[in-house]
Amino acid sequence: MAKIELTDKFIKARKVKARNDVTDAKETGLLIRFYPSGQKTFAFRLRGPDGKIQSTNIGHYGNISLADARAAAAELRRRLKAGENITAAAQKTAAAEAAALHAEIPTLQAVVLEYEKIMSQKRKTWMPTENGRPSEARRRIERVFQPHLSTQITEIGLEDLAHTMNTYVPRSGKGTANGQVSRGRSYLMTMFDWAAHRNKSNKVGLGRREKLDVVDVRQTYDPSIDDHSITGRRDRALDHLELARILPLLVWPAPEVLGLKTHPKHDLRAVALRFLLLTAARRSELVNMKWAHFRENSGIWHKPYVKTISGPPKLQNLPLSDAAIKLLRGLPNYNTRKSDDLVFPNAEGGGLDNWQRITGAVHRVSDTSDWHRHDLRRTAATIMKLLGVSPRVIDEILAHNASNKDESSSTALENYLATTHLLEHVVDPQKVALDTLAEALEHIEMASTKAVI
Repeated sequence: MAKIELTDKFIKARKVKARNDVTDAKETGLLIRFYPSGQKTFAFRLRGPDGKIQSTNIGHYGNISLADARAAAAELRRRLKAGENITAAAQKTAAAEAAALHAEIPTLQAVVLEYEKIMSQKRKTWMPTENGRPSEARRRIERVFQPHLSTQITEIGLEDLAHTMNTYVPRSGKGTANGQVSRGRSYLMTMFDWAAHRNKSNKVGLGRREKLDVVDVRQTYDPSIDDHSITGRRDRALDHLELARILPLLVWPAPEVLGLKTHPKHDLRAVALRFLLLTAARRSELVNMKWAHFRENSGIWHKPYVKTISGPPKLQNLPLSDAAIKLLRGLPNYNTRKSDDLVFPNAEGGGLDNWQRITGAVHRVSDTSDWHRHDLRRTAATIMKLLGVSPRVIDEILAHNASNKDESSSTALENYLATTHLLEHVVDPQKVALDTLAEALEHIEMASTKAVI
């Protein structure tokens, strides 16, 4: 081991290809370790009164100066001569620090709650529901990864997550859980990235305040990739023959042939499915629609929150087709409506539910299968595309390019255009597209009626 009087100039300039220790000739017991990575660490190493070598680290050069390292070495030498076991004391201190650090590491459940609190202001999937239930993302993580909720998050390994996803069984005990697992994995992956300051959260201020050493969930396998049933549902669009059998059932009062438990005059689920087709909307948007959101004078459906392809939820002002407006005016609660009332309530006035039952009933009576509510949205988009509507307009209708600002931000300009009569002959291309969609659906339904006659 080399021995020289250490200087800052020597320490800063020294580079090594393998670990190399240099002893300070000025302070007995002090040495510095040089590493190929560039790290330089002060340490103390000296033989005690009993003849045994004792040692401990002092600190990294840069965090501690050469002068402070020499002072620390002098104090350690004094303690060593007094009979203290320096090595044992250092090991005890390190163990205590590790235990304290470990105790501060939060559980998976704690991080989920922390992340939900932050993201509930930014992302719809992390917003608690109006009836006080946890967010969609939180519920999905808690269901799929329930075995790990009480585990400290840094102790959860990739093998642990993979095993949990591969063995997860849905609460119903029926069918594949790959879709649920994939969604839970996606939410968990984003949250772990935030905790670790990784990927989109790697810029200062975007990640968790205290960074955590957690695994990269991307390294686990997504079980939905090879699940062809999920792929099939995602690409599902109904054809004209299926629509011809379904559309006559999507009315109010709900057809008695559907055999639903709710009285037909109180059941808005069937006509709600038609509204989804006419607007290419998401089910959640329809369920949360209030009469205040229907701006009848302008024929606009104002959606305060819509999910977008990326980023936080945004608002959307969707121009409704004449057929959609006529449908709304024909609802039983139209004449008694109040601004805070739901447009499509259940029999008790709450949010419309039991969608599986209405969908199953329509499947049975129409002799169709393998479609669900979101496929109506995809079907509407497919029809518009086939009718020549531009992809840009379809994206606007689907809210893929929703505005982040309320229309009030351009009120002055809009008023000017209106008062100068420049808007009188301008028709929103979204309304043109949705009117064209409504005409196509009417044609399909009328053709099927004539065929029956």
